Amino acid sequence: MKNLLTAFLLLASTATQAQNFLSWQFSDRYFSFSLGTGTSTYFGELNANNTISDDPSQISLGIEARLLNRIGARIEGSYFTLKGNDANAPDSSFQRQRNLSFQSKNLHGQLHIIYYLKPYQGDYYKRWTFDPYLFGGVGYMRFEPTTELGSERYSLREAQTEGVEYKKWVTTIPAGVGGKFKINEFLNVNIEASYHFAFTDYLDDVSNTYATEFSSTTARLLSDRKDEIGVTNPDFYDQIQPGASRGNPNNNDSFLQLSVKAEIFLPSDLFTGKNKAIIKKPSAY
Repeated sequence: MKNLLTAFLLLASTATQAQNFLSWQFSDRYFSFSLGTGTSTYFGELNANNTISDDPSQISLGIEARLLNRIGARIEGSYFTLKGNDANAPDSSFQRQRNLSFQSKNLHGQLHIIYYLKPYQGDYYKRWTFDPYLFGGVGYMRFEPTTELGSERYSLREAQTEGVEYKKWVTTIPAGVGGKFKINEFLNVNIEASYHFAFTDYLDDVSNTYATEFSSTTARLLSDRKDEIGVTNPDFYDQIQPGASRGNPNNNDSFLQLSVKAEIFLPSDLFTGKNKAIIKKPSAY
């Protein structure tokens, strides 16, 4: 009973603080809109060297709300490319002899909870010049690994190169760190690094063993591509055959995103239709 009473008092205190914070916060610009770009690096069986990509490969849109003194929430959607290629693996390695590759165009929706390392200043235009933060959440992603054979591009998921029918949608867990740089009273430039854990080992279409049966000759050629480069390691060449190990099913795939975003603060009455101007001088100016 004592523990229950303590928990109730703590919850009531937290609710009161939140209500007090929000009562004045509603008059401020606590919503913001962001547009970003950056790089995306896949980690899995087809990135033997764990090389970080430096090619711009993503675009994102997001809306963020400041909920409490140090807590915010963000909904974000992004479109990005992931790719990997055994051609980049060390010579004479199993991966080089395996000779697989993939590329996927992905749609990703995410919900983030943001923790700010500095307290809110009370007015959006008085915010910190540099505002660091941590974030985590949950995402849902559509992926479709493809590869080229000859002059055509094929869906690896549909080919069932390992005899497995996997779904094209997957849940992800994002976690990251970032910093907001104040440019003027309306605009921030944000730098972020986020790591995304996927609940699948098939982002690259490589996980377990080579299929033993195929629906077509094309599917067989997409599954085993060692003969396209000849023998680079006799032992690995002989090892690659139907039913043999093709990947490592013990580790799911993941990816890293490095992003830069422009963030603009929105007026508190934007969604009521009373104020059509997004950029308007605050009353203190």
